[in-house]
Amino acid sequence: MSIKIKNINYQNIKNIRILEPLLTNWFRNPKELNMVEPRLSYPFNFKKWIELSYKDSNVESFVCEKDEWIIGIGNIKLNEESKRAHIFHIFTDITHRNEGMATKMLTYLELLAKNRKIEILTINVMPKNLSAKSLYKKYGFQNVKTNKENWERMEKLIA
Repeated sequence: MSIKIKNINYQNIKNIRILEPLLTNWFRNPKELNMVEPRLSYPFNFKKWIELSYKDSNVESFVCEKDEWIIGIGNIKLNEESKRAHIFHIFTDITHRNEGMATKMLTYLELLAKNRKIEILTINVMPKNLSAKSLYKKYGFQNVKTNKENWERMEKLIA
């Protein structure tokens, strides 16, 4: 079993051809979509997904591959000036949950942030997403506040 984390780009046509059907399949369940991106309404719309989160040049996107199949995603928006980064859209295919993929992605993104001299990581989580909240707390994130979209903001100092 070979697990790799690879950089992808939502502006690259080859990556789009892979990501669009993959994400459309993952988010065919409205509950899954709502837990990951509540600003999107069901059914999943790939163009809106990109428009909401992936137009910013400070966003770096990654996939987690197992035996050359994409089984998870993770993204980070870096602000090197403020020494802060925001992790978002962490998702693992339902058939590969509880295999440590989200933890591997978090570890990878944190190391990337440390290498860029980032001091604070943030992540948003839906209050009802108890498994994600538990994982993030276990990983060292602490609740900071609930924002206007009803997300719980969690934060971790990494400096």
